Amino acid sequence: RERHAEPGLTAEAVARELGISQRSLHRCLADGGATFAATLLDCRMQAARRMLGDARFDRLAVAEIGFRCGLADASHFVRLCRQQLGATPGALRLARIGHRAGG
Repeated sequence: RERHAEPGLTAEAVARELGISQRSLHRCLADGGATFAATLLDCRMQAARRMLGDARFDRLAVAEIGFRCGLADASHFVRLCRQQLGATPGALRLARIGHRAGG
């Protein structure tokens, strides 16, 4: 979770930092019903949701939020948001702003 923002983060790098084999990392995640890729994506999307939902990040372009979440390609970030969060980053941000104005 601490390293989710690193573009290109791999299971091998995380396992090395933890002092375990890559296979052990995958086995531990599988025991919990998860995969490395799914866990990493979930961490990144949670971070994106938090940033898009926080007015303090309104000054950042959507692409910059994606980059800060570990996704260097802006169009990929938009696609992932649509798939994982149900809307584009811009729509999520506008929904928050509209909700605040209407609330």
